[in-house]
Amino acid sequence: MSSISADSVQCRPPPVFSKEQIKQIRTTVLSLIRDMVTAPDFIPSSVGPIIDACATSLPAAEFTALLQESNITGHTPLYWAVVNNRPEALSAFLKFIATYTYNSLDDLRLACMATSNHAWFTSLKLTTTPRYRKGLGLNRSLGYPRDKIQVYHEGNLQNQFTSKIQIMMFQKRMRVTQEIYVELIAQGRIWCLLFYMGVDTKWRVSFGLAKDSLPARPKALLKIEAQNEQSQDLQINFEPKEDYLLAPEGYTNSSIHTCESLSASLDDVLMFNDAIYTDSDGALHANLEVTLL
Repeated sequence: MSSISADSVQCRPPPVFSKEQIKQIRTTVLSLIRDMVTAPDFIPSSVGPIIDACATSLPAAEFTALLQESNITGHTPLYWAVVNNRPEALSAFLKFIATYTYNSLDDLRLACMATSNHAWFTSLKLTTTPRYRKGLGLNRSLGYPRDKIQVYHEGNLQNQFTSKIQIMMFQKRMRVTQEIYVELIAQGRIWCLLFYMGVDTKWRVSFGLAKDSLPARPKALLKIEAQNEQSQDLQINFEPKEDYLLAPEGYTNSSIHTCESLSASLDDVLMFNDAIYTDSDGALHANLEVTLL
């Protein structure tokens, strides 16, 4: 990897550190981690021994903090592990992180968006943004399984993608939390669907872009699947009006017209106990088809 190796750090630190000792060890550890996520001659099999040496050379809290600080060209080691496709390093880092800081969460979301890596975005559980954390306690209390969201790119059409979405315990969650927020990554952006209670006490759904995504002009079709052969799928179309682009909340650019979301009312039948659009487990199945114009 470089002239620095795992032997450069002490596997067992002395009982008392001076500030200068901590600074020197921290610098060496950061150099090792930087090589691990950015060096072109990276050797995956070296991750384990080096991480073990680094972790035992600093207090646990100090090492965990180092992994989540923007200390490598303005980003965290976690970010570069995703961007440079270093799954071994990322897996090793995450063993020392019980909870993401806001900084590392945002950085990981940026990394997955930059690489259009929906699989890692999902496996790393990055699909809940701080704005919607208010509902996490209620959602955990409901004890539902994680929603299932998959993204597909068909053929050579670079401006199209499809997402299969399965929202667990849809009606129960809507009645208790009054909103369900899901995200997916495609075309270098984070797209979001928000199911919520409107001011008219009707259920609605909005389609938009999450923070840091580039504006886009999508034409989208959300199909909510009927669970019996006698009924038709619900179809909801989303498209910005002419000369407008869909943009994240707070995005500003005086040279273009933007809108923050596209919304539509849901069929009242979705609120009924015997709804034909949820399966026997209460899950709602939908397909989202998007074309960038």
